Amino acid sequence: MKLHITYDNPIPINAFEWTPAAHRQPPHVHESLEIGLCLSGKGIFFFGNKRYEAGPGDLFLVNSEEPHIAQADPADPSRYLFINFDAALLLQEEPCLLLPFSYRAAHFCNHIPGGSALARQLAPWMLAVAEELQEKAPGYQAMAKSALIQLCGRLLRLYNDRLTDEERSGMVQSARHAQALAALVEQRHREPISLKELAAVLGLSVSRVSRAFLEATGYHFSEYVSLLRVQTAKRDLAGTDKTVAEIAFDCGFQSLATFYRIFNEKVGMSPNAYRQSGGNFSESKK
Repeated sequence: MKLHITYDNPIPINAFEWTPAAHRQPPHVHESLEIGLCLSGKGIFFFGNKRYEAGPGDLFLVNSEEPHIAQADPADPSRYLFINFDAALLLQEEPCLLLPFSYRAAHFCNHIPGGSALARQLAPWMLAVAEELQEKAPGYQAMAKSALIQLCGRLLRLYNDRLTDEERSGMVQSARHAQALAALVEQRHREPISLKELAAVLGLSVSRVSRAFLEATGYHFSEYVSLLRVQTAKRDLAGTDKTVAEIAFDCGFQSLATFYRIFNEKVGMSPNAYRQSGGNFSESKK
């Protein structure tokens, strides 16, 4: 099952607490990257065919491809803090920060034990992200992003030591190709654009840049373009008096029907309903 994640903040980061069911539910995947911190209780975290015992202080890394689900111990239910975020946030900052989330599932340990030095380093930054997004004090967006970057930077230092020079070089190159494509899409997403056209601008083959972008971000090219267009439309709906039709075509959609369909898929409501809400709404994350 694939979940569509939306963000409750102007920056693409969510922080929320969650208690899993006491029985094993179907696994899911989502385009956002995710880090979970077990705050209390016990349980199990499943990643494909892998399973990890979970207890207070344990952390779990989730990328955009690996099916996963947590299960709580009926006698002592686990409770988690989850931070999920758009890969593009790290791509724009420093592509190397995505390396810990570019793992090959079968050979990767998603679990960082709670008693380890790394877990003790990471947990305060997760709590800092959550606190900033909850309190929304002046400057909270920059503070939340800064705390997330600190968190991912520490993960990178651990992960970097596990790679061969060849692996590291290939993954960094892919991340930089993805960054270059994302920058072009950011500049031109309001226009009719194609992957073939942008690959030619970058001097890369379509297959190579497409694969690099998917591996680094979890998005297919067309999905990412649609996401940017929807994010732009959300800002215009909440902050301008333009008609829905004007916004749709200004954001690069070629028809109103396509705009309404994709907006509903990504946001969970119609453009008109989103405008009436003032851009303020909430929904479950799991």
